[in-house]
Amino acid sequence: MAGRPRSRCALHEARSEGPVIMRIRVTVAMAAVLLCAAISGSAQIAIPGKPLVYGEGNSSCGKWLVDRKPSAESRDPYVWFKMYDWVLGWLSAAGYYGAPRSLRQIDYDGGVAWLDKYCREHPHKIIQEAAASLVDELSKPK
Repeated sequence: MAGRPRSRCALHEARSEGPVIMRIRVTVAMAAVLLCAAISGSAQIAIPGKPLVYGEGNSSCGKWLVDRKPSAESRDPYVWFKMYDWVLGWLSAAGYYGAPRSLRQIDYDGGVAWLDKYCREHPHKIIQEAAASLVDELSKPK
């Protein structure tokens, strides 16, 4: 292909590259967009005096309650599981890094029930605040 002048038109170049190259380019572009969307979804601006919270801890208790319902309202059935996994990570970190007292044990259903009640009472709070309140509750002596 020496001697063939290179076109300055991107559309013409894309057509001449063939469908395989075009598919690769489209796939890479879509992956980049999805990666940017995933990263930006969990970002938070630092507020003086408040801890910086990453991931699902920024979701509201109202969202927790909506995503707990097995209905058409819930856009992503796995969002609730990600939120609860985030809470379990918070509890584990609190125990590891030394909550004021040793944390009492709580089973899966007990944790879910406690968070459901908290979120019904405080729908505008975020999951991080609910998890911190759960740590406070589990730190109290029996």
